Amino acid sequence: MNEIFLTGTVGNSFWEEDCFTAKTVREMIAGMSGPLTVRINSGGGIATEGQAIYTSLKNYDGDVTVIIEGIAASAASLIAMAGDKIVMPLGSIMMVHDPANWWTQGRGTEDDHLHAAKSLSVLANAYAGIYAARAGISVEEARDIMKAETYFDGPGAVEAGFATETDEGTDAAAVALFDYRLYPKAPESLRQIGDGLARQANVSMIAAMMAAPSQTKQKGKAMPKGKKAQGRAQMDDQEEGRLEEDDPELNEEDDPELEQEDDPEAEEDEDPEAEEDDDPEAEEEDEPNAHATAILNFAASRKIGADIAMGWIKRGLTIRQATKEYKMKHARGATMARPGAPRSSIIRDERSTRRTAMASALHAQITGRDPSTPAARPYMDMSLVEMAAAAIGHRGKIRSAGDKVTVFMDASHSTSDFPAIFQNALNRVLLERYSEFQPTYRSISKKKNFRDFRPMPLVRAGDFPMLLPVGETGEIKWGTFGESGETAVIVPYARGLTISRQMMINDDLGAINDLLSSYGETVAHFEERTFYSGALTAVLSDGNPLFHASRNNLAPAGGGIEADTVSAGRAAMRVQESIDGLKLNLSPSILLVGPENETAAEMFVAQITPTATEAVNPFSGKLKPVVTTEIEDGAWYLLSERAPCWVYGFLEGQEAPRVRTEEPFGTQGFSMTVEHDFGFGAADFRGGWKNPG
Repeated sequence: MNEIFLTGTVGNSFWEEDCFTAKTVREMIAGMSGPLTVRINSGGGIATEGQAIYTSLKNYDGDVTVIIEGIAASAASLIAMAGDKIVMPLGSIMMVHDPANWWTQGRGTEDDHLHAAKSLSVLANAYAGIYAARAGISVEEARDIMKAETYFDGPGAVEAGFATETDEGTDAAAVALFDYRLYPKAPESLRQIGDGLARQANVSMIAAMMAAPSQTKQKGKAMPKGKKAQGRAQMDDQEEGRLEEDDPELNEEDDPELEQEDDPEAEEDEDPEAEEDDDPEAEEEDEPNAHATAILNFAASRKIGADIAMGWIKRGLTIRQATKEYKMKHARGATMARPGAPRSSIIRDERSTRRTAMASALHAQITGRDPSTPAARPYMDMSLVEMAAAAIGHRGKIRSAGDKVTVFMDASHSTSDFPAIFQNALNRVLLERYSEFQPTYRSISKKKNFRDFRPMPLVRAGDFPMLLPVGETGEIKWGTFGESGETAVIVPYARGLTISRQMMINDDLGAINDLLSSYGETVAHFEERTFYSGALTAVLSDGNPLFHASRNNLAPAGGGIEADTVSAGRAAMRVQESIDGLKLNLSPSILLVGPENETAAEMFVAQITPTATEAVNPFSGKLKPVVTTEIEDGAWYLLSERAPCWVYGFLEGQEAPRVRTEEPFGTQGFSMTVEHDFGFGAADFRGGWKNPG
């Protein structure tokens, strides 16, 4: 099994604690395939670094399970959103809030702060889009949760939609080292951890960390103001000269927007009084943080990877030098290489980001909704064929149906991202349509997922050995679990599906939506039919049917839904015994019927006000009717939710039907398969009673 541990601060270490970066995460998962488990214990860190790690995990080619072992706060909570499953052990914590930055570029003028606020707004909305997509809420609702700095335990995170399940059988680990006093609403137990940390970094550096890691301060005597400015100018000139030598033919045209960001020191020179009042030592300490923050703000505004910005910072570049390098690389049309990584890696990240955004836009167009992430908005006006053309870099006009066919063929048969974009969008639509239907079998059985395709052993109600008194000698008597021999079996299912050429060429997203909508309903009906066809006639390991006279769970003669017949069934369930011969005292809570008995069931459980004692219905309001069309005769069943007779489940990490591209675009359109893994089994006879009707 593939497993990685993300422990400590996101992006940098400030108190000699563990840390991890986007680069280390990419290196850890490089070459992996199949399911991946990510264990997180982090108090947060650099916002843009967290976003880069989220993207790497989200684009991992396999199912990702995230386990929050202690805490996932701030940027770490965003990383957790990359999980297909997000599990929170007992005592673990998740915290969601707005990214922050105490630093501004330049002298801290009004315009400087407005620019910083704009950059933070872009970053915060990007975070909110990810949280919103996970929780199924609007971006505005996600922003409200972030602004409130919200802390969740496991059940709270599941209820809010930020986690998929809790694990109460596992205790959370001790939370990661971090100065949680940076978070205004941090619980006292977390703030005390900050009290005990060695002050390896001053308060300003720690605060600046939330937007940018600070450079290591050069120790030594401060350079006088004039000499320092002169030296800085010489260094900038040398750097520019070196870059221009790399490409002497480049005729650089200054970008006015970049020029506003290029030289924060120039504004300082305009205010001589401010220079005289400045403390040289303070400037020596603050200036690297200001440059680092400005570089990260610039990177966020240009959608440049956080690791590229980190490379600029670690090389000691000023914001002017960083923007200069960006402009020259951008003008050449070259991909900017990450420090210490192959040039092709950044291409994969850019393509992955675009692929995710396009898939989100296509999903929004098919369903007629707003996109779940702001990154998708630039693609909302693009048609299917325009997305395919963009995926292969097609530059020509698309005038005729023949042009569209050519683009679709090229996009499907090349190494472009279009098949993955189309497939991902279809999967999201199918999942939503499938989730709209709730088959009745889920109301009468217990969910238990399968780890693999082997038969899964089941434990019966009351199989835990009864406690016995301990004698004077202190001897403890040992018991054993009874082996029932019952198993549940999961089976893979699939069916071919075609998105026709006409739908593709006509850009008929409504027809595609209708197709997937009907298929989502079809899969839900398939589960219903498959479950009942085997569950009601199941034979247990002893060779007898689930409902049999020898089990005292089958009425000796048929009868309607009346007080006497229901009372007989309840009495039979009450006296059912465990393996050790103990009365389980089960009572029915579900009345399962077919269409023939639907009205009778509803009338029987209805709340009425009797006028005479003999008219009192003791079962009124105590039974919940469940109606399924899979019962075609007059039989009806009493079932206990406390001891379900059946279990059902899916393959772990594959709890919904999925679309997989089978063949490229061809004469019939896009050929694909809808695949689904579903299983069930009879677990116990004690929690049910049948009347043949």
